Amino acid sequence: MRRDLRENFCRNPDGSEAPWCFTSRPGLRMAFCHQIPRCTEELVPEGCYHGSGEQYRGSVSKTRKGVQCQHWSSETPHKPQFTPTSAPQAGLEANFCRNPDGDSHGPWCYTLDPDILFDYCALQRCDDDQPPSILDPPDQVVFEKCGKRVDKSNKLRVVGGHPGNSPWTVSLRNRQGQHFCGGSLVKEQWVLTARQCIWSCHEPLTGYEVWLGTINQNPQPGEANLQRVPVAKAVCGPAGSQLVLLKLERPVILNHHVALICLPPEQYVVPPGTKCEIAGWGESIGTSNNTVLHVASMNVISNQECNTKYRGHIQESEICTQGLVVPVGACEGDYGGPLACYTHDCWVLQGLIIPNRVCARPRWPAIFTRVSVFVDWINKVMQLE
Repeated sequence: MRRDLRENFCRNPDGSEAPWCFTSRPGLRMAFCHQIPRCTEELVPEGCYHGSGEQYRGSVSKTRKGVQCQHWSSETPHKPQFTPTSAPQAGLEANFCRNPDGDSHGPWCYTLDPDILFDYCALQRCDDDQPPSILDPPDQVVFEKCGKRVDKSNKLRVVGGHPGNSPWTVSLRNRQGQHFCGGSLVKEQWVLTARQCIWSCHEPLTGYEVWLGTINQNPQPGEANLQRVPVAKAVCGPAGSQLVLLKLERPVILNHHVALICLPPEQYVVPPGTKCEIAGWGESIGTSNNTVLHVASMNVISNQECNTKYRGHIQESEICTQGLVVPVGACEGDYGGPLACYTHDCWVLQGLIIPNRVCARPRWPAIFTRVSVFVDWINKVMQLE
């Protein structure tokens, strides 16, 4: 039996009521380590996991996509941040699925596919342990160094929009320098955009760039605030997310014209009635001049209200804004851009613009990917890559 009796650590080699140790106090041979809280989840040998799976110790070693896991002690094809040495309490044995960082999506592993750094494993939560709902927003959240901008006008209100200021909205450019999609700057070297904007998650995006710091779709050469940064790689999100993270070749320079947008807390639900805005250089269907960045205001509605129009097809991973009588919304060229909501004194990326059936369809709610459902994945990619 493997008891792991190292140094003077508390252990339970004889199956007592709690971990214990021999003591150095004269007259007291042994004592229970009562300061150690009892785990709320049991070790799960195989097949499923409790909670977030931090105590999973089974031998599953494949991801949901069927990709074989990399050994935790190996440095190829990926150099792991978590190893048996750096996280001795996490049970990082062989190439078995584990959860050393407490990811709420469950056990994961580095993969043997050079193009896939990590993925979640082919495991499910146990039947008696339901996943948390996203219906309860957290308490007050404090954001730092993100979601701030210098507003020069109160008319910051894309189809039906007006020229505006969104310093975290970036323009994705093809090899010819043409705008084709939007994106949001979430870290100095990372942009979040939509899967529809990238043709492949594995082929290099040689010649593709993000442009930042300008409201002009076709800025003049040498424009003072323009930053052009090549895209180094794309990391596609979990199945059904429609998300892609783009890693840039170098960090951007933050200033009044280029700023980070805040990411929401995990599972945060935007209260109905919250005023948000979309931004982009996309098709305006003749409602305005799309050579400059346009910003349009939109109010969030509950998924329940949205489902009355879409007959129950709206998922928890989606967020809706109110349908208006006049056409206001996102269109071709705006995809991948932000639905930014003013939350706790900062602009927060609550939604991602994805294609709807019709551009800015009057009286129909617009649908976005709900970023808070996937924020753990976003942070993990930026941490591990």
